[in-house]
Amino acid sequence: MRLTCILIPTALERAAAFGGLKHNTRAVRNAHSLPHRQLLPHSQRSSALDMVQSASPFSAFADLFNPSKQSATLSGSAAVGQQVVQSFIAAINSRADPATIVEFFSDDVNFVDTSYYNPIVGKDELRKHFYLHAGSSALSTFAKTTDFSAAAIVVDDIVSVSENGKSKVCVMYHLTDDDGNDVADTTAISFYNVDDDGKIVSAFDVTEPVSPKPGDSGLKLLKTVSNLIGDESIVMTTDSITSSTAVEQYFDAWNKRDMKLAVAQFTEDCSVRDLQYDDAFSNRDELETHLLRCKDCLPSSFNFVIDDIAQTKQKAGVLWHVENDGEPLSFTRGCSFYTLDRNGLIQTGFDIPEKAPPKTGFLKTLSSKFEAEPVRLIPLAMWVAYMYILFISDGILPGANALALEQRTWEEVRDLSINFFLVSPLLHLPFSPVVHPMLEGVFNLLLSWAAMFACFLSDERKNKPNLLPFGPMLVGMQFLTSGFLLPYLFTRTPEFESQVYKEDIEGDLQQKVAEWRPLGGFLSTVGTASIVWSFIGRPEFGEFTERYNSFIDLLSIDRVGSSFIVDLAIFAIFQSWFVDDDLQRRGVSEDELMGLRNVAKFVPFFGLAAYITLRPELPSRNSEME
Repeated sequence: MRLTCILIPTALERAAAFGGLKHNTRAVRNAHSLPHRQLLPHSQRSSALDMVQSASPFSAFADLFNPSKQSATLSGSAAVGQQVVQSFIAAINSRADPATIVEFFSDDVNFVDTSYYNPIVGKDELRKHFYLHAGSSALSTFAKTTDFSAAAIVVDDIVSVSENGKSKVCVMYHLTDDDGNDVADTTAISFYNVDDDGKIVSAFDVTEPVSPKPGDSGLKLLKTVSNLIGDESIVMTTDSITSSTAVEQYFDAWNKRDMKLAVAQFTEDCSVRDLQYDDAFSNRDELETHLLRCKDCLPSSFNFVIDDIAQTKQKAGVLWHVENDGEPLSFTRGCSFYTLDRNGLIQTGFDIPEKAPPKTGFLKTLSSKFEAEPVRLIPLAMWVAYMYILFISDGILPGANALALEQRTWEEVRDLSINFFLVSPLLHLPFSPVVHPMLEGVFNLLLSWAAMFACFLSDERKNKPNLLPFGPMLVGMQFLTSGFLLPYLFTRTPEFESQVYKEDIEGDLQQKVAEWRPLGGFLSTVGTASIVWSFIGRPEFGEFTERYNSFIDLLSIDRVGSSFIVDLAIFAIFQSWFVDDDLQRRGVSEDELMGLRNVAKFVPFFGLAAYITLRPELPSRNSEME
């Protein structure tokens, strides 16, 4: 049963996610062949798309309160909800700043982009998501540059309904590139709930899988898995079906495994797409054949549960998930979009199930950073080598690897930590352990160097978040130095502002630490004292030659001490990576302050200390306003 639970979500994602919700009038196998765009009459589609693509984020938001701008076929909250969603899409297409885009959402919004593992909850987290992942999925907003292959969201169809003053909106869309050509494999459906204040309170977005489509591979896997779950041949009676619409009756009939009744909810000439497949099921007979094949593969304990529905007489958008014996299954959510004929039967539609892990959103964000700046591969390669050599390898560095958990190693780490910044030995505290003075000197020089990177706390701001937040990474550098510095360097967001203010740094403490000029002098004093201590501290270790030779002997067997030497070299190489961006946000052009710039980049440790002391201050926004 354990194996079954592991296999089911992946199998479902690759199966006909409904078995029967086989629709989508567009597979995007050919970027020039878009049959699903016929779902919306040309006159209506042009009007809707012109409104979405031409509006600025500000005018679009203002249009919410202009009745002349609202759809002639809708009224009340349905019209407002549709306009809010269209204006949100217009803001994305116009490359509006995420701080502007999040104003379409409520403070406690629940935003689900199935390219990522977890929902984004709250407006602040959503703004951070938009900044971090711009260009990694359609609803993560587009990057401000034109490098991203998809330049715009094109709405193919939309349905909006009102309920108790609120509205539900379901949107079918695809992406186009900079030249207006359709981007393959980008058909998607989004489902929104809009409150009576015109704010989006929830959003769910799911995109079709890339080609080649999974097709029957998922069904074949489910056929094997179903044998572990139970008898999938049971067909329940349909007497209890009370749903009033063809869409709801289709779901009920499917869950009862009555495929005759299920296909009866479709027109004879229906065109139904499941984007797990390349081609549409173009009539009832083809659809029924497929449903029966799916029925044989899906256990009878599986039910498809409607979470939300937006339905008019002509269209329906459905948000759903899969349950097994009443328990929701992970990664089995999806969206469907239908059009109905005048008799209420399903004429066309398509279904997109949520993609099972691995989710690609975060990976796309990370890979885009390497594509934009291939130099990031250097700290990445060095980090991989560092972690392997320090923790796993035997024979490259002296001593046992860190995973061996030798007692002597952890005692050495403990003793060095007690003597942090040489406070305990200088005060002759009774609990201060005796450690080789050169090892103490190297350790405390390294920690003071790591602490000096706090002068770059302005690298993390509300409008410039990083995949790995700099504050926690800075704290981590006090424990694993390069193990935290290097991943921060190859994942950090590049600087794009030419002027940053003190108020942009979150937190009063962070502002004071980042802009505290004495920080450089204080830490350089600690570093200098550490070097002096190496030479003259603890007289019992003898003169320089004697203590140096004993230190070399120690390093020949000590994994921790030898790793400190590696860390010093890494810090010397990479301290320059922060300098140009830091000067840029202080309004300093590339050809200014070259002397200070070069000292900070190429003089290890002390050059960075001098830079902290002499660099221009970040201005205060309040003082400039005065």
